[in-house]
Amino acid sequence: MTTSQNTILSRFRSGLIFGLVAGVLLYVGYALWVGWEDVAEALRSFLWRWLPVLLLLSLGNYLVRFVRWEAYLRTLEIQIPFRSSMAIFLCGLAMTITPGKVGEFLKSYLLKESHGVPMATSAPVVFAERVTDLLALVLLASVGVASYGGPKARLVLGLAGGCVALALVVLQSNRLTAQVLSLVEGFPLGARIAPKLREVLDASRALLALRPLLVGLVLAILAWFLECYGYWLAFDAFPVPVDMDLGVAVFAYSFSTVAGVVSPGGIGPTDVGLIELARTFTPDLADQRELAAAASFIVRVCTLWFAVGLGALALLRFRTLVEVDVEVARSGESQRSNRGGPEAPVSTQ
Repeated sequence: MTTSQNTILSRFRSGLIFGLVAGVLLYVGYALWVGWEDVAEALRSFLWRWLPVLLLLSLGNYLVRFVRWEAYLRTLEIQIPFRSSMAIFLCGLAMTITPGKVGEFLKSYLLKESHGVPMATSAPVVFAERVTDLLALVLLASVGVASYGGPKARLVLGLAGGCVALALVVLQSNRLTAQVLSLVEGFPLGARIAPKLREVLDASRALLALRPLLVGLVLAILAWFLECYGYWLAFDAFPVPVDMDLGVAVFAYSFSTVAGVVSPGGIGPTDVGLIELARTFTPDLADQRELAAAASFIVRVCTLWFAVGLGALALLRFRTLVEVDVEVARSGESQRSNRGGPEAPVSTQ
């Protein structure tokens, strides 16, 4: 077993510690600013019988996304046992908290080490997941705006829908993709990004055909709407009446999730977005920062930290495989044992 401090497992531990510390500091700091006693009272008033409902909605999100994962694997004719597939998918959830985008390749790495699936073969699945997640969240955010913003907001929905439709058309056309990548090369750092992006797009072409792309997008919309709905329900779990429009909840949650891609687990941007967008567009919360903060905290426990917890349990199944140096894993090389020979893959049956 390697002693490197740069193993996949050590990255997860570091990310987990960082996430916990950053999350605690964020909410403690916000509570001190708003009023510690007010936030604590809001948390105490939460009707905890609602917690299983919120967790089930998050679990529904993961299950729908797992269905998409399975559909993509079958499209590429990657066949592995159901339990292994579920465990590998859950491992990816754990890595959302890690810096350095380790989670982007972990599932492909585990497929290779446990079932001999080349990383280049499965990597398009991860790319297609991210593309459909982003498009789904953009659509949900725009639909949310249109549902509460009146006629002018419908323009936002039309523009967002047009952008998503254009993205679908471009992704399916080699010629249009090449033209877009040529434009990207003209921007700073574009010359470095474009060739790698071109390789990923070429490898992902089977999953970017109209049918798999639309299926993935529909499943992504359903999955993320479940968490938007959970965010909306969370405000009903407080004894203080809060008349939040569902459209506001859908917009706030999806927009905050997209904003959170800049940090591991969305810690910071997503949390602040959930609090401030709820207050901005819900009159009942305008003077109740403590309630918005309490709801955001509970929702993040039921989404981000629930996912990380499930993923951490799944990682135990692959403990031997994830005790490998990150750069070694990325290069596709096998982990070496202390005796210098190749380490046998652990059974995932």
